[in-house]
Amino acid sequence: MTVTDEAAITDLLYAYNVAADALDIDGWASCFTTDGVFNGAMQSFRAQADKDKFDAHARELEASGLPWLRHFLSNIRISVHLDHAESHCFFLIVATPDNGPSSINMVGEYADRLVKADGRWLFQERTVTTDGTAYKR
Repeated sequence: MTVTDEAAITDLLYAYNVAADALDIDGWASCFTTDGVFNGAMQSFRAQADKDKFDAHARELEASGLPWLRHFLSNIRISVHLDHAESHCFFLIVATPDNGPSSINMVGEYADRLVKADGRWLFQERTVTTDGTAYKR
């Protein structure tokens, strides 16, 4: 693993968060390979083929009283093997309603399989495991 690979993967982790928090579905999907899969806390999506389905899911969450979601990461671990890699980190999602205090919405872990395609690191599979909810895998 080179510092460049680690920095590029870390930047991908952050780009994913920024896109997800902004409901930038094209930006979110661009973090994945063409056949990439997101195994979310509640359901799975093929990032490219199911963009509309993921968009509807994200907007449904927002409409249910979870506007202004913010993803935060910690304890990032990255292991690179030439053209593929794994990463693991903890996440915390904070929700802030329009007229109320912020609260922790979800806590858990991401386990990622990544590949390097055209010089860029992308998620091939991203799996969420949540703490303290009925959705725990």
